[in-house]
Amino acid sequence: MPGTAISRGPLLLVYALSRQSGHLLSLCFDGAPLTTEEFAVYSALRIIQPATPSSLAQTVGMKQPTLSNHLRRMEQRRHLRRRAHPHDGRSSILSLTPLGERLTVECFPHFQAAIVPLLDRLGDDSPRILAALEELSGALDDVIAEVSESRRPDHRATGA
Repeated sequence: MPGTAISRGPLLLVYALSRQSGHLLSLCFDGAPLTTEEFAVYSALRIIQPATPSSLAQTVGMKQPTLSNHLRRMEQRRHLRRRAHPHDGRSSILSLTPLGERLTVECFPHFQAAIVPLLDRLGDDSPRILAALEELSGALDDVIAEVSESRRPDHRATGA
C-alpha cells in the first residue's frame, strides 16, 4: 500500500512500527533463553558496557523505573555486575556477567531470524532508512524533554 505510511502521520506510524517489530520479534524469539524485552536490555548493555543505568535507559528508550526492574531481576539471576561509579556516588557502572553474555549470544540466532529478512527487504535503502529512524528517535527524545519540562509543577507555577 504505497501511500499508507505518509497518511498515518509520524506518531501513528511509530506506534504501528513498534507493534509490528514487537510481533516479528515475538515470533522469532519462541524458545529463546530471554524475552524480547530482556534481549533489548541485555544486548544494548553488551554493546555499550560498561554503562550507567541512565545511559542504558537512553539507549533502550526505557523509563528509569522500568529499567530498574530489569536490572534488579538481572542481578538476582546473576546476569549483571554492578559496581560503584567512581565519580558519581548516586550512580553505578553496569556490565554483563559471563552468564549474561552467554544468554545474550544464545539469542543471536533468534534475532538474526528477524533482522536478516528485514534488512534484505529494505535492500540498498537500509542505511538511509536507519539514519532517518535515528533522526526521528532524536527528535522524539527532544520533544519528550521539552514537554516533560513544560509540565513540571515548578515550571508551570513560575511561568518560565
